[in-house]
Amino acid sequence: MSQFFQSMATLLQAQFLPPTTAPQLILERLYYAEGRHHPEHPRHGSFEGLSRLSRP
Repeated sequence: MSQFFQSMATLLQAQFLPPTTAPQLILERLYYAEGRHHPEHPRHGSFEGLSRLSRP
């Protein structure tokens, strides 16, 4: 499922959304979609690895 969200993020960023706001909005949606907003999630608070748009 994560690969699906990564593909969608890349597609949307490249074609539909303004380049200045798209990465942050997409990463935020991916963060919630993966459940990282829950304190029990092992990667809570981390945006690393959500998509190719994020930097290590």
